[in-house]
Amino acid sequence: MKDINKILSSIKKGDYAPVYLLMGTEPFFIDQVTKTLSSHLVEEHARDFDSTIFYGKETLPEQIIETAKRFPMMGSHQLVVVREAQYLDKTIDSLVPYLESPQSQTVLVLCYKHKKLDKRKKSYKAIAKSGVVLETKPLYDNQVADWIKDRGLRYGFNFHPHAPPLLVSFLGTDLSKIDKEFEKLSNRVEAGEEITPAIIEKHIGYSKDFNGFELQKSLGKRDLEHSFRIIRYMASNAKKHPVTLTITVLFNFFQKLLLFQGLSSPSKAPAVLGVSPYFVKDYEAASRFYSMKQIANVIGHIKEADLKSKGVGAQNLPTEELLKELILKIVSS
Repeated sequence: MKDINKILSSIKKGDYAPVYLLMGTEPFFIDQVTKTLSSHLVEEHARDFDSTIFYGKETLPEQIIETAKRFPMMGSHQLVVVREAQYLDKTIDSLVPYLESPQSQTVLVLCYKHKKLDKRKKSYKAIAKSGVVLETKPLYDNQVADWIKDRGLRYGFNFHPHAPPLLVSFLGTDLSKIDKEFEKLSNRVEAGEEITPAIIEKHIGYSKDFNGFELQKSLGKRDLEHSFRIIRYMASNAKKHPVTLTITVLFNFFQKLLLFQGLSSPSKAPAVLGVSPYFVKDYEAASRFYSMKQIANVIGHIKEADLKSKGVGAQNLPTEELLKELILKIVSS
């Protein structure tokens, strides 16, 4: 995070490197640097002349060099972005003569998404010497809530303490997805308005009644009728609610419920379970309906359903039937 913030700060101050190698497994940060360069380096009216985008799969190194050696036509700099640069991996060392002596009025950006350029290559060493290398990695799950707070400040959001962990529960750890939801949210709430769990449930896009997290709450109360309503909806929207994700959500819930049952005090739950205090009430409620032995049986049923969803022990069992069978076994445990 320090590296990305340092790079973004330099760009905004007009301190540009001649070459940027953006690589790694967190594409959001790669896109963020590229967008920041585009917005600060080349003015809107000059983008057709001083901004070029290549795609590694369909581009030769010679084309990149030829374009990078040009002088800007409208502004002080030109921007040359190579997306999917990982497809140039076998020929990227052909760029070395340019990388060793880059054009001062060109900023060349190589985007290596989901891969890393071998540090032993001459091209890597040349970029490390004359430019900037950013290696991105996904944030750990326990870092995403803090990132949400920091990113939210850029949109003018003031978060209720329970809101960031709720966003993580609803959206997962996909930073690009979270940021897109922030863009939508910025058009739906007043400036300075506190972002509460209620606002997130209303605007983020999940149906409060029909998602995996509501299913786990419903099963936590042994509410068979409502659980059936939820899975009926989810099975009809299989692309949005894949059965493997639903099974994973339920497994994680009951696994943590088993840990919760063994705690000497509920106050220890956030640290032991790795959940926000906001969600402890769900485990407290479920613990009144399931004993430790029952939870162990439920986990066994979930594992069995997981195998069936992958074709082991059941052939082409429809999603709704698979989940109905699982829910009946859970509630009957």
